[in-house]
Amino acid sequence: MKSRRAINAALLVLLLAGWLAAGRPLFSCSTFLFRSGGVLLVGHNLDENGHVPGLVVINKRNVSKLAVSWAALLSGKPDITPALAWASRHASLTFNSFGRDFPDDGLNEAGLFIGEMTLVESRYPFDPAKPRLFMGLWMQYLLDNFETVDQVIENASTFNVDGLRWHFFAADRSGQAAALEFLEGKLVVHKGQAFAIPVLGNSRYEEEMSRLALYRGFGGDRPISMEDMSAPRFVQAALMLREYRPGLKPAVDYCFDILRQMGRGTTRWSLVCNLNNLQAFFRTDKAAGIKSASLRDFDPDCRQPAHFLDIHSGLEGDVSREFRDLTQEVNEDSVRQAWDAIVKTVPAFEMLLKMNNSTRDEVVERFASYPEKTSCLANKRQTGIYN
Repeated sequence: MKSRRAINAALLVLLLAGWLAAGRPLFSCSTFLFRSGGVLLVGHNLDENGHVPGLVVINKRNVSKLAVSWAALLSGKPDITPALAWASRHASLTFNSFGRDFPDDGLNEAGLFIGEMTLVESRYPFDPAKPRLFMGLWMQYLLDNFETVDQVIENASTFNVDGLRWHFFAADRSGQAAALEFLEGKLVVHKGQAFAIPVLGNSRYEEEMSRLALYRGFGGDRPISMEDMSAPRFVQAALMLREYRPGLKPAVDYCFDILRQMGRGTTRWSLVCNLNNLQAFFRTDKAAGIKSASLRDFDPDCRQPAHFLDIHSGLEGDVSREFRDLTQEVNEDSVRQAWDAIVKTVPAFEMLLKMNNSTRDEVVERFASYPEKTSCLANKRQTGIYN
């Protein structure tokens, strides 16, 4: 008899296959690292066919947490893999569609960025002797604990990452960047010269580089058209990154230009994160004005509550003073909106819930209540950094 883990994996494949068969554009998320002089910026588009609610969250230092897997969140059954506990060493600013502690992207106070994009070919390894983490919580774990891309890579084989089919983009304040992919149950890492074009979309990085080699200026003879929206996003971004010159326009504005070029009509969030000064700039399809917030403007002490801003808030400019305490009610409402949007976009997700003997309300409660199981270690020495 197949394990529940195998059944869930098979169902996810069927959901994605059904979506593709319907002729719908599935995903066009994008992430890149922009380097110019001493400026280090990460740009990211989150794309989806329907509305994506979300919160911008300020996560605090010295918060104790426990691992939980996608399987446990879906079914409500405890994990059979070893337990894992940790306390956050670093504060972070994250963009969350599944509620607090389950980010899609984020930046910590050490200047480490982690982001995700869908990769249908992803196959996570599984070792029953290792703890298992839902992929969003794994990203928060990385932001809680680490400072460098090398540390992220070293950690990636320590746990079982599970959940939706994602691959990951990591960058740090030193200018190092990497793509982490889980292919055929094995971790595949591209970094350094093997990640010379620091761009990631929804194809395997090796496949993107093979395609790039067909284009003029990158080894081939095909012209690169910025007007052709059917042209590969990766190729267009690679050219724009190469052509930037200081003084052409402000770096943040140029990064938003790249994100607009990479958009294919389904972009819900666009964000640019400065790895040097810990500032994030963001806009959405519901609120086109660019908002900004700096992690340095917030008290990292966990004796102060986590703070949030609705990512679709109709504000502009520096919004650091507009963040409010993140209550359980606010978090639950955001999670509910997210699951309602998921099921509306892909109705067959209801089948996945039923196969796990769960209802949507039960899954919402599990996601939303996770932060209530964390605690502030108020007497622990503050270990984060702001330098």
